[in-house]
Amino acid sequence: MLYLPLVVGFSLVAFGYTQDLELQHSRADPSSTTDSSNNATTNVDYESSMQRALAWLITQRDLHYGWHNDTPKVLMALQLVQLEDSASILPTQLEILLSTKQMEVETVILLWRHREVPITPPKLAIFALAFNALCQDPRQFHGHDLIGTLQHHELVQDLDFGYATLAACSAKAHVRKKEIRRLLEIANAAKSHNIDTVSVTIIALKCIVKDHRHRNLQHSIRRPCISLARQQLTDGSFGNVYNTAIAMQALNDIQDINTYWNRTAAILYIESKQDPDGAFTDPGLTAEVLLAMSSKGLGAVRNLDCGRQDPDIDNHLMEFGVTKMAEPNVYYNDSDPRNITVSYTLWMGTNITENHTVLITALRNTSFYSIMQMAAEMNPHFEFESSEWPNGHYVHTLGGHKEEPMGYHYWLLYRLPEMPDPHAPPGNKLVAPVGVDDLLIEDGDHYLFWYKKL
Repeated sequence: MLYLPLVVGFSLVAFGYTQDLELQHSRADPSSTTDSSNNATTNVDYESSMQRALAWLITQRDLHYGWHNDTPKVLMALQLVQLEDSASILPTQLEILLSTKQMEVETVILLWRHREVPITPPKLAIFALAFNALCQDPRQFHGHDLIGTLQHHELVQDLDFGYATLAACSAKAHVRKKEIRRLLEIANAAKSHNIDTVSVTIIALKCIVKDHRHRNLQHSIRRPCISLARQQLTDGSFGNVYNTAIAMQALNDIQDINTYWNRTAAILYIESKQDPDGAFTDPGLTAEVLLAMSSKGLGAVRNLDCGRQDPDIDNHLMEFGVTKMAEPNVYYNDSDPRNITVSYTLWMGTNITENHTVLITALRNTSFYSIMQMAAEMNPHFEFESSEWPNGHYVHTLGGHKEEPMGYHYWLLYRLPEMPDPHAPPGNKLVAPVGVDDLLIEDGDHYLFWYKKL
């Protein structure tokens, strides 16, 4: 269950409204120095289609500095284009801040109303990607883990799965091997899927191979990329403007496949579809085109320099702080000062015939379900199965031991102030008050799943 106080939403609205008034006042004052964006708009040379598209996007901004349903996608495009092009046509930092606050308000409202109007995974993924592009961690959004929420869904649609995995990878969250296998299966059956699905899947795989643990998958991307490239039509497109834009992002930076597709022809096709005012139909599609025509697209979000140390830069495990302890089944990672380390223990049987423990480091407020996924990847003893209900996941099997209601054997989850001791088992008053989805880790916590007879 989500516990986001209404005051968060109201405070964000109030902040945006106050700044909005201040900015409008400064623009009305001829002596003001904050009118740089307007002055730039009147002087800039609009020869390029990108400049005209940017100028049009800015005119579509509403009074609250958002773009309605397209706010996250537009903000992400503006941020990535800004990083490579310092043209004064782009919004000022204050304007970007106001738009970011508006996106936060929209996100709070979506989360608050998720019971009556469920958030679709692709939409939540775009919000998460946008926060990443703006150097805000989507795993710590006012105490809520947007990436964890995405990963909790059993996504049937391959396109939804691709977007969710891309968002998780871009946030440097844990991507499980079975999820990578599914991406590879989609990519290797490119002709059986829509172009947008294959493109997003390739972008997600390109993100994953940037992690030192998965760089051996680099060769697995080439064949799907060639298959996608060969679907380019004689007019330079991949069917329509959207498919062409997303395919261009997938094929960028892939070496030695230029003989299979023509990027220049794709750009000429897109430019031929631009409206006289600079738009590509609507703000969302215009933002997608900007991402495609710049050197940075959705796949560039993971590599943004937000002043945080990236442990994946170095190939040598010991050089970036990930260490396997001498004790069996114990790991930790101290490369990020925002991380905290918690212990996760499994006990089997009322008499505790089996005892397994891992130490896992993750960001504060990561959901315990995400911790379980990490542990399962580290150690087969922690592999689990669960059922998905409207209020979250119900874990019924751990380490091959399934609950037996007829024999009154159940898995109980405890949240403890210290490492569990088999000689002094915890009482039922320490059973976790919420499920694995809503249980957020805190520094100094210890977690125990105990298979016992009630």
